Amino acid sequence: MKSLGITGVAGLAGCMGGNGTETEEEAARPGGTTTPADPENVQEGGELIASFGADVAQFDPAKAADTTSTKAFGLTYESLLSVGFDGSINNELAHTFEEVDDTTFRAELREGVMFHNGEELTAEDVQVSYERYEGKTNAADVYDWYESSEIIDDYTIEFSLKNPYAPLRFNIAGIPVIPAEVENGDLDITENPIGTGPYEFVEHQPDELFRIERNVDYWFEGDDSVPATPPIETVTYRIIVEQSAQQASLESGDIHISNAPPAASISDFAENEDFTVNRRLAGGYDLMSYPLEVEPFTNQKVRRGISRLVPRDDIVESVYEGLGVPAYMAISQISAVYDTEEWNELNDRLAEEYLGYDQEQADTLLEEGFNEAGVEPPFETSIITNENPQRVQWVQLIAESLNNTDYFDVSVEQFEWNTYVGKITSEATASTNEIIAVGWSGGWDPDAYINELVNSGNWTPNGFNFSHYENAEVDSLLQEGASTYELEQRAEIYTNLVEILAEEAPMTYIRFGEETDVYDNTAVTGFRTYPINGDEFKGIYSPADGGFTYLNQE
Repeated sequence: MKSLGITGVAGLAGCMGGNGTETEEEAARPGGTTTPADPENVQEGGELIASFGADVAQFDPAKAADTTSTKAFGLTYESLLSVGFDGSINNELAHTFEEVDDTTFRAELREGVMFHNGEELTAEDVQVSYERYEGKTNAADVYDWYESSEIIDDYTIEFSLKNPYAPLRFNIAGIPVIPAEVENGDLDITENPIGTGPYEFVEHQPDELFRIERNVDYWFEGDDSVPATPPIETVTYRIIVEQSAQQASLESGDIHISNAPPAASISDFAENEDFTVNRRLAGGYDLMSYPLEVEPFTNQKVRRGISRLVPRDDIVESVYEGLGVPAYMAISQISAVYDTEEWNELNDRLAEEYLGYDQEQADTLLEEGFNEAGVEPPFETSIITNENPQRVQWVQLIAESLNNTDYFDVSVEQFEWNTYVGKITSEATASTNEIIAVGWSGGWDPDAYINELVNSGNWTPNGFNFSHYENAEVDSLLQEGASTYELEQRAEIYTNLVEILAEEAPMTYIRFGEETDVYDNTAVTGFRTYPINGDEFKGIYSPADGGFTYLNQE
């Protein structure tokens, strides 16, 4: 799962810089470094083959509820703005994007930008692209801030906001622009995504592959550091669900890049001179969401008692081979509202006071919670997840921990990814006796980690508040956090938020992950790892970041 809309405040610790260099923290992480692309010796052509861990579920960005779909159309669609590898904001389809006042912003579009169907981009396409989000799965990406827009001329549009909105520019970077004809029914993107990006859609073979080819009429004119069109002619994403199969395909040369190899294989790849391992702290985490309309999950003591039984340290070490950090709150270190020391102190304090492993505390909380809820143990329930082998492993560890108490009889159910997405985004998520285990991708801003999951206006099926959690104070703090521009004030707001969420525990956080890519450096040059899940393949061609990849054809 993902939060569509890459949002956030620039200025990160431990991230690769925009020039391709690494900070001291990043360089200290094991796994090799990127081989820089050389603009003087670019090799043209060839087919890059990478892997997806699940099939592509949706081509419409307003409806896409999964990261695989976002990966698939990431090089096909473009937005007014983009977010660089270091969190910097770059112009993309907007030539300029300026603040008129606190709630009014004006975008001037690049002229002569063509969609893949040969139609020119205009302000009408932008307006339609935003307003069609209303009532759709990802409505919150736009309508948390969007009041209206006015088309000034063919290449100028002005946005009016409901309130001041701190993450605006970063949020806009996550809203792809599509042709206006899609909304009036004259153009269908359900099986043929059409954007302005550097690659055009070619084919999708369900459960097999997704293929794109470079757009020879791309609007970028090139400069001294990046060629005018992508060097790689064709990009094919093979759908390989099993991580062990991804490893085998990479080792045999069947694929060039894997972004989900088994954690146990990372050290071996890092020691092999033919492969480069890129590891970066990620903007996402694993979580469990409770059905808050079902007893005894209505009781916060029960939910906190469960969290006290989650063996996070064991999960990080045994399931993920040390990749990642135990999570006790919803905001990743990558968010700029905290520096690393502040984040560590807060995460540790919330673990000690509310959510960390403590069997004695768990027994007390569960006993009191079951009595208050009037539920006789053991309570039968299930944890549901998709067929991600590592996620299945940690779910099984948690189920075992719960079953070792007198309070639960827990089973584990697995579903194929697209089936799973449909199941957990349905209206019944909070009333079905099932705990949801899933991954969530945030972004550069704290709002992206919390808002869609706990805002009472984002209940499924019109958002991703799986639990149907509702708290007026949380809603108010979310609004205040999004409308406050001063960074220290925002840090205080989000600290109060994560404290409330730790105490009430509508979700149990498991682990903050890492984005890990392994590629064959005998064939691939220049590929960089982006820290936000869903945009992993941005490094194939990203002119605003001076980034591109090419294949060694020798």
